[in-house]
Amino acid sequence: MKYLSRHIGFILSLLFAVAVALFWAFPYRCALSYQEQYQLFLFTPSYFTERISVPGGLADYVAEFITQFYYVYALGAILLAFVFFCLQRLTWVLMRRSGVSPSWYLLSFIPAVALWALMGNENVLLSFAIALLGMEELMLHYIIVRDHSRGWTAPAVYLLIAIPVGYWLVGPAVIGLSLILMSDSQIQSNVSATNIKSAQAQSPAEEKVHRKPLVTPLGWTLLSVLYFVAIVWLCGRFLQYPYYKLFGGINYFRYPGVIPVMLWVVVALFALLPLVASYLPRLEDKKAMRAEIAQLVVIVLAAVPLLRFSFDRATYELIDYDYLVRTHQWQRIVEKAEKHQASSPMSVSCVNLALAMQGQLCDRLFEFYQNGAEGLFPTFTRDMTSPLPTAEVFYQLGMVNDAERYTFEAQEAIPNYRKSGRLTRRIAQCEIINGNYGVAAKYLRMLESSLFYRQWAKSQERFLYNSAAVNADPEYGRLRDIRIKRHDYLFSDQEMDQMLGLLLVDNKKYDNRMAYEYLIAYELLQRDLGRFMRYYPLGRFVQFDHIPYAIQQVLIGSWLQRHNTLHGMPYSVDRQNVDATVAFIRAYMTNRNDPALNQPPLAYNAWHYLLMGGNAKKRGKEKMQTIY
Repeated sequence: MKYLSRHIGFILSLLFAVAVALFWAFPYRCALSYQEQYQLFLFTPSYFTERISVPGGLADYVAEFITQFYYVYALGAILLAFVFFCLQRLTWVLMRRSGVSPSWYLLSFIPAVALWALMGNENVLLSFAIALLGMEELMLHYIIVRDHSRGWTAPAVYLLIAIPVGYWLVGPAVIGLSLILMSDSQIQSNVSATNIKSAQAQSPAEEKVHRKPLVTPLGWTLLSVLYFVAIVWLCGRFLQYPYYKLFGGINYFRYPGVIPVMLWVVVALFALLPLVASYLPRLEDKKAMRAEIAQLVVIVLAAVPLLRFSFDRATYELIDYDYLVRTHQWQRIVEKAEKHQASSPMSVSCVNLALAMQGQLCDRLFEFYQNGAEGLFPTFTRDMTSPLPTAEVFYQLGMVNDAERYTFEAQEAIPNYRKSGRLTRRIAQCEIINGNYGVAAKYLRMLESSLFYRQWAKSQERFLYNSAAVNADPEYGRLRDIRIKRHDYLFSDQEMDQMLGLLLVDNKKYDNRMAYEYLIAYELLQRDLGRFMRYYPLGRFVQFDHIPYAIQQVLIGSWLQRHNTLHGMPYSVDRQNVDATVAFIRAYMTNRNDPALNQPPLAYNAWHYLLMGGNAKKRGKEKMQTIY
């Protein structure tokens, strides 16, 4: 291979796009769901008008149009890969227009890889990538106008029009159009170098004109930057946005008060790479091949750790848990926790919810890390992510009002003031269950203007003002039946056991097994054995084919404390739980610091949490001394 031909380069670009698509479709599928769930693209004139009425509005509108397809993750990954493909190919076109040799083709991947790494920050919006596309298109058209015109009249007119129009359509990324003007100096110097001999044959006056243009490229760059600043200043006189947002981008980053510096590092990479690469020499065949191999090795070796570092593991673990809860992949959540124990309140609550949805909460509660009652109901935080798993817990339990409150608060906490398709859908469901059909109809009409929520919203209209249909629906009917119906109040998260008790009392059929499991788990995680013994008998009203294993272990240990023997114990317990509990107690009494106590199977016993947890009672060992 003498050098990278155009066809080989195109194949490499396709392979890059495939890698991007696979990256987002598989290991980071949750990131697509995360981006999609915090916007609601509507096919209405007012929605378009709202977006286009601010600088960068067209880029934002196009980005949100694409982002809605993340709902179908495979399609969303393909569209995102296409955006990266276009960015890389446009970068190369600009490099070729600047006179860069094909042997440096692989350098055109650097800005796209930098953008890829930057998007590891979950708050960088696709609007920024679309703005970069718009910037490169404007740069390319400037070069075309310049190369097909004599003098600077046509390029100057183009800049006078393109900078304000580009600013309004794609935002401040249009500053790259000013930076590319510096590449003219390199092009003109190349022309002078190649024509130096012919210039000697010309008259001195002609040679002087040939070497000294009337306005230097640096001068044009400064003038265009000043023009850009003037345009932004003028917009600031009429728009209610601070200047730092007008200069930094209104819709590039989710949080309005933050302008990451790395955004502008990436803009500079896209804008200046053609200029920098134009200084690289043309290489002979053998040197070109070695240069191509070196570029490939360096880019790959740099890109892999860069991407790993850019996608924070802890952040995306929470995003993945939220995605699995959204899609009700309960077994996947359990398997994920088995491989790597969840530790934050949000992730632990997701694991416990998954266990409850599979009817295993009180069987396997202590096989997983627990951090107290926070692992069932995390303390409310006013942000857009952490309330969502808790809202799902409330919804599945039948605490419909609390589920709606948490969902509404999460939607209102979206930093860039967008609505959410996922959250709007859940609010509509809660209003239908509560019989507030007029409010539900308002949310359904909104969803009907979207693409992927339209059919669902249409299907829900049959429940409006039709209580019989609601009661007959398997999901809505069950939740309407088990919800707390006779009380409407605010509650303290320190009294969740009382709320769960009310769920059981209000449900005369006593079939809310999940509420019972959460009630018992709450008391165990609070280490309140008094209330546990008071509420445990309620289990006879719930459909269990056996006493859950964690409950058995607590009952066995409590019986031993009071009677010193297992003889006469009235509970239907399994022999394996008797052996496991006795083995733990014996090891605990022999050597409280025995490392085996913190290893399976002893660590999975309920008494391990009750006696050795972070706030275990100091009298735990003294209580156990009566056993032997």
